Amino acid sequence: MSAEAKDKMPRSDWSYVEKKLKASGFDKKFIADLKKSYEPKHFEMVVKLNVLLFLVTADYHGVQVTEEGVQKVRSFLAKNEKFFLQAEKEYGVSRNVIASLLWVETRHGQNQGVFHVASSFLHLLQAERKDVEAYLQKKAPEYNQKLTAQQRKEITLRTKKKADWALQELKAMATLHKKDRKLAMNLRGSFSGAFGMPQFLPSSYQHWARASQKGRVADLYKPSDAICSVGNYLKQHGWRWNKSPTHVKSLMKYNNSRDYAEAILKLAEKSKMPTAKIKRIPASKNKKRILPVGKKKQ
Repeated sequence: MSAEAKDKMPRSDWSYVEKKLKASGFDKKFIADLKKSYEPKHFEMVVKLNVLLFLVTADYHGVQVTEEGVQKVRSFLAKNEKFFLQAEKEYGVSRNVIASLLWVETRHGQNQGVFHVASSFLHLLQAERKDVEAYLQKKAPEYNQKLTAQQRKEITLRTKKKADWALQELKAMATLHKKDRKLAMNLRGSFSGAFGMPQFLPSSYQHWARASQKGRVADLYKPSDAICSVGNYLKQHGWRWNKSPTHVKSLMKYNNSRDYAEAILKLAEKSKMPTAKIKRIPASKNKKRILPVGKKKQ
């Protein structure tokens, strides 16, 4: 093997993937659909970013609290007032927080990612291959030139963790596949497999995604469903109306970063309209409609 070949990422190996899927008991039809839709072209990028990105200093989310962000959040609130009222009524979560979170995550859907979601997890199933791990160890200095022995060890551990994690996310995708085959196979999102306006993982979608209308599968590429799903997620992770300590904690369940939570809360506060007179009552404790002050029920 030439020196140039040794310096390249090993190729994606479908036979390796298929063997793991079969050993884990996945349905034959699901495996067949995964094979048909599999896109190997982003194999190297997905594996490198998921395994090695921890070596880079974490981003500071506070820089996203800008005047542009404030105006975009206000505009998004106005365009989707009906669904924000619904989310506040059903989940008791601030509309400004939901709108701010969706801005930080994907700029209200403008930046949702182009990676084929199922393929991203199929890539990561291969992270623990010995040849792939060896390549990652070789490329690690590109992310941090002062690697420690502990970081080298962590890279090895992460290849195993990411492969195990990908398997669990594929199980969630298999559940979605039974409900909506086309949706499951066509999802596109980030390199980590998060998709839609709120960037839910398949497992998050399985447990907390909610459609704005009953009787249909939630579509997180639609503002209405994204708003309701974020409201439900935060409520289920501890958000309580007018109890500020729960707000940071629930947002950190969404993304385990305090500055992420604080940035969203700051953007939400700045985006409040000074003259707004909206009466908001947590629906979990009040079944009445939430109405603007002064309006009567029709």
